[in-house]
Amino acid sequence: MEKIKLGISTCLLGENVRYDGGHKLDRFLRDTLGRYVDYAPVCP
Repeated sequence: MEKIKLGISTCLLGENVRYDGGHKLDRFLRDTLGRYVDYAPVCP
């Protein structure tokens, strides 16, 4: 089955790109949902 491509904020994947130099890692999005989708990281 082909994975759905899904846009996601880069900071939710754990990258330190926020205005304060941090991230907002969401392990459910990265580890669980990430098995079923292909993320297209964006930095809004």
